[in-house]
Amino acid sequence: MAHARRLHPRHFAMLALGLATGRRPSELRPLRRQGPTPDILWTEGVLLVRRSETRGEVMERTKTGRRLRIPLPAELMEILQQHVGALPDGPMRESELLFPSTSGGYRAPSCLDKPIREIAKAAEIGKVLTPRFMRRTFQDLGRAASVHDFVVRAISGHATTSMQEHYSSVSGDEVRTGLAKVIALAGITRAPSVAARKAS
Repeated sequence: MAHARRLHPRHFAMLALGLATGRRPSELRPLRRQGPTPDILWTEGVLLVRRSETRGEVMERTKTGRRLRIPLPAELMEILQQHVGALPDGPMRESELLFPSTSGGYRAPSCLDKPIREIAKAAEIGKVLTPRFMRRTFQDLGRAASVHDFVVRAISGHATTSMQEHYSSVSGDEVRTGLAKVIALAGITRAPSVAARKAS
């Protein structure tokens, strides 16, 4: 994300919100920051996820049909406020959208493709990343941060544990750390060394 802020500041807030909440790009593009029915409730610090956009066509529902109300931490609200404050005068500032295109309309579905490639290259990430990485990475970050499964599902909108598992990947370090916790809880201790045995 440090590379994202440096290389693509215009896309930073969109990436940050997507990564922090596991949002699909199609749910980010139609978010409204102002107007009669905004999706960011600035005074409450809440994100409403209730629309989806694909190639200019907006559906008044998400992919799963679930509407989400997500309280956002102050740090994330500050990033969004800075993003809005930096929008240039003209169509972008006049638009109701949180992440408007230069014409004030919806950004193209491919708007994050090139920035993500350049950010990944700068960060020396060998994997090919697509905008879907935000949803998948959110699952892994939630687990690494010890956020309860119920909370992660409530934020991502996954209705079942099987869908949550589908979007998750487990690293070797995570398995090792998990096993270490199990061993500690079970009271399993390391066998004493030969020197310790002889001394006793």
